[in-house]
Amino acid sequence: MPTLGNRKPFRLWIVGALIATGALLSVLVRERWPGPRRAIYLVGVPEKGAALFFGDKQCSICHSINGSGGRVAPDLSGKRPATPAMGWLTAVVWNHAPGMWRQMRHGNVSYPQLSSEEMAHILAFLYQAANVDRAGDPGAGERVFQEKGCARCHSVRSSGGKTAPELSGIAAAGSASAWTRAMWNHAQSMVDPVTKALGQWPQFTGSEMNNLIAYASAGSTATTPHGRQVRSSPERGWQVFQRKCIECHSVRGQGGNAGPELGPEHDLPVSGAEFASVLWNHAPAMLRKVREKGGSLPLLEDDEVGDLQTFLASLRYFEPTGSAFVGERVFTERGCAHCHGTEAEGTKMGPRLRAGPEAFTTVSFAAALWKHGPRMMDRAEQSGVPWPVLEATDIGDLVSFLNHPTH
Repeated sequence: MPTLGNRKPFRLWIVGALIATGALLSVLVRERWPGPRRAIYLVGVPEKGAALFFGDKQCSICHSINGSGGRVAPDLSGKRPATPAMGWLTAVVWNHAPGMWRQMRHGNVSYPQLSSEEMAHILAFLYQAANVDRAGDPGAGERVFQEKGCARCHSVRSSGGKTAPELSGIAAAGSASAWTRAMWNHAQSMVDPVTKALGQWPQFTGSEMNNLIAYASAGSTATTPHGRQVRSSPERGWQVFQRKCIECHSVRGQGGNAGPELGPEHDLPVSGAEFASVLWNHAPAMLRKVREKGGSLPLLEDDEVGDLQTFLASLRYFEPTGSAFVGERVFTERGCAHCHGTEAEGTKMGPRLRAGPEAFTTVSFAAALWKHGPRMMDRAEQSGVPWPVLEATDIGDLVSFLNHPTH
């Protein structure tokens, strides 16, 4: 079975991963739609998370965000989880926790204690920081500007066409959100003339859009010098989605069907440049749909672009589901049954793990790991039992198995 290996960098950044995991698994709010209660998006105040990360909780002594912070452990701003994100994070924590615990004991480092509210804020900060666009290439952006036909109408620092607005002012701060807002709000007037002039509506990849923004902004970046400020909010983005998008788009089957489903099972843009490219590429189809209904594309204001993008990206961080029957096999094959019994009923080696009155969730799974993990590691080493290695997809199956009634 493939593992993540025992590389030292993973051991070093696992403290941050644990914080992010605990927050991720404990700060999900519930849907406001009728039907089964399911987690829908992440909440928290990024500014408060930054204050905790760089202040009271001292995470930045070892870790950095976008280059700001310690150099003992890796920068945490570029760690994008695989799917399912919750399962991936929990599996990473589990698989690399023994190495982390040994290092913390050796260095006499105490565990950071976090309330649920603090976890929510730190997660919001780490999650959004991870989705900040890396610096684009202005030279490559200039080639995109020419090859995609932008220069026929637009100019950048007076170089290019004169029939459409100068673009350097729009992207003066290197802000993907400002760029996306201007692009989207003018799409209705651009689609027909651009398609007629070029013979087609040009398509952009996320990296091409990022490079184009870098060229238009002369290489400036919207990221603050210390990487400590992230303004967008998934909760506000959810409100924007309900006001301006839900008539045509749905999330987990709730909403309109004129446009595609935008739920967590689908590949959604996570960075500002990716979001801009998706909106641009699909603008003609969206405009055609709203015109058929006799309407117009909704305008986006101020920070609504960043909030909406953050909301959609956060949908990928969903509570994993699974099969109790597959989970039973995983429980045995990963070695859990050796200590806890084939039915998780408990043995002399380990306690009963079957759910009681309250069903297990990934939250309680992570909480139990944090609370009891070091003792479990000591017992496993004393008994000569290898530490089980989990995959991201195991987590939902294991939780389902532990919640399933015994045979």
